[in-house]
Amino acid sequence: MLKKRSKITLVVIAALLGLGAIYEQVGRHQDRARLPQIGKSVDIGGRSLNIFCSGTGGPTVVFESGGDGPGLVWQSIQSQVAAFTQACWYDRAGIGWSDPGPYPRTSAAIGRDLHELLKRAGVPPPYVLAGASFGGLNSRVYNGLYPQEVASMVLIDSAHEDEPIRAPKFYLARTLPRWLWHPASIAFQTAANVGLIRLFQTSPPQSNPGSPLTPDEIIAALRRQPKSVANNAMTGIVIPESYEEARAAAGLGDRPLIVLTAGQSFDFGDPTMNQQAAAYQQVWIHEMQAKLAQLSTRGRQIVFDHSNHGSIPNDAIISAIRDVVTQARSAHALSSQPIR
Repeated sequence: MLKKRSKITLVVIAALLGLGAIYEQVGRHQDRARLPQIGKSVDIGGRSLNIFCSGTGGPTVVFESGGDGPGLVWQSIQSQVAAFTQACWYDRAGIGWSDPGPYPRTSAAIGRDLHELLKRAGVPPPYVLAGASFGGLNSRVYNGLYPQEVASMVLIDSAHEDEPIRAPKFYLARTLPRWLWHPASIAFQTAANVGLIRLFQTSPPQSNPGSPLTPDEIIAALRRQPKSVANNAMTGIVIPESYEEARAAAGLGDRPLIVLTAGQSFDFGDPTMNQQAAAYQQVWIHEMQAKLAQLSTRGRQIVFDHSNHGSIPNDAIISAIRDVVTQARSAHALSSQPIR
């Protein structure tokens, strides 16, 4: 009797998983119809990443998003940067219109993906890397892997490897023991593939139902895709490894670098938490972000007293990018002059 019940249980589980997989495939088909691709898919070896470039000239600016942000978050900035040089945003593996990538999703894996993507998309170096938040770690690690390809860099309130030991505890996500990292990653990927994440996801609000989605609504919908939710969790699981990869990465030497730093902490609605956050913000500004500026002998830090993480003005970001592009062009022109 027990053996029979076990067989029935296995059959039921298999049937539910099969139905879940079908449910997920239907949802993905609906996503493709609702969220037509912006950019182009480039095969990087058995899977594809999405990239969108505009403008002409060099060095090419490559945008690295923070958190689970698809490349589309850079659209308004990219359009203005493209007025003076080529500018590209892309979707990391598992985000936006890109295929998921294999474990582990560390900054080094992300950097190698980007290198292959740019090569196969025909976007030649050198590059100006503009990395926001987690994207700053990726930019630094990319520079460590391919220093000859990086002309200059802009770090926009970039993540820093000292966060786990300097930030208040309520800033930090819970971490898993290392031996659980891969099993947890498999669990999240499986949940995405069999419809579990989609089943419990709420649909993002739409301002005008029946009308085309606005760019902000597209970005919100892309973030809610099960593959993106799973990828964000998988990236977060191994972020201690990404911190260490950034710590080990080389600096920029004398290549131009601008570090844009938020001067305000978030309001957490609690006096004790706000006090701790304000104290940490001073460490963030004067120690951690200041150290980032020291990654180059030509590094410069700009603090925005009235901005918090994620609200540094677009005009300031564009101005910083223009500055390092101009410096990189000048350096290239000098190095190209014949010896007399």
